[in-house]
Amino acid sequence: MTRRQAARLGRMADLFSRTMTRGKEGLLTLTFRPDELYRVPTDDGAAISLGRYHARGERRHAEPVILCHGLGANRFHLDFDEQYSLARYLARSGFETWVMELRGRGLAGDCSDFTFDDQAEHDVRTALRTVISTGSKEVLWVGHSKGGLMLYAHLARNPQAPVRAAAILGSPFTFAVQPGLRTFIQKVEPLLRLKVIPTGRVTSIALLGAPPGPLSRYMMLAENMEPDVVRRALANVPANIAGGVGRQFARWISTNRFTTYDGGFDYREALSGVRIPFLLLAGSKDLLAPPMSVARAKEALGGPVKFLVAGRGHGFGADYGHADLVLGRRAPDEIFPLVEAFLSAHATRP
Repeated sequence: MTRRQAARLGRMADLFSRTMTRGKEGLLTLTFRPDELYRVPTDDGAAISLGRYHARGERRHAEPVILCHGLGANRFHLDFDEQYSLARYLARSGFETWVMELRGRGLAGDCSDFTFDDQAEHDVRTALRTVISTGSKEVLWVGHSKGGLMLYAHLARNPQAPVRAAAILGSPFTFAVQPGLRTFIQKVEPLLRLKVIPTGRVTSIALLGAPPGPLSRYMMLAENMEPDVVRRALANVPANIAGGVGRQFARWISTNRFTTYDGGFDYREALSGVRIPFLLLAGSKDLLAPPMSVARAKEALGGPVKFLVAGRGHGFGADYGHADLVLGRRAPDEIFPLVEAFLSAHATRP
């Protein structure tokens, strides 16, 4: 990539990291300070944001890594702080990393009602196109929860997309094995009628820590996380969910079908044509994406799949739930190296 091309990308993507106003930081506030920050328009009129970390020291791998957050989350999900940032861990390991923030939140900006399909098609395409324009031929992908489903859906429609390999953490490929999930969806049905589901309001209770009850147990194994990390996660990570996205997830849970919003395209059936290598990682005590749910993707994907369960019974120092796959106290020592090793094994030299 020439300097002129780089400058053109900067103008196109609305680079604003150098001029971004930095407000006063509160007790629980996290900072987001990548080396470069882009806000990139999508083909359908929305926008995503991308935070770019250059490799620390020698760049060891040609393919950059795109990291995509989960449902009701934002950029801090996979770039929390220096200790719990998978993005920065990979950068220290010689990768260039790009932290993606989907439309309708944070630095990507507000957006009218949209669906999961809009994000999987346009947001993912925009991220791939932007990162590829910096000079690489392919990228590597890391997605947690919905961030993994994003890639499944994109590849189902675009099996030749320039993704070389992917690490998928806690992404449920079926909703048929989660206890009580259908009952929960029935209870929150009035919220699904809204244009925007105000899940971002969780930040108001951050100082109290994880609230008791089944919702917290689905989202994390609290005993596997430092209390301060739980509070800071609640204060910074939650984002509102578009009504269209919420209704689409609810339909998947009710029908156990992974389809487009109109039901006309089955993402699962189309994945047999996807040949790239996948790492599937599940938490042994994850109620939202239990191991059986994550492992079901092996039956649909057409390429090599490595499946691991993170738990004491599988050689790990702790059992893992959902959010603690990336924010658990042992995640930087147990989970991050597994992701790095898998990506390194499938990357090429620059």
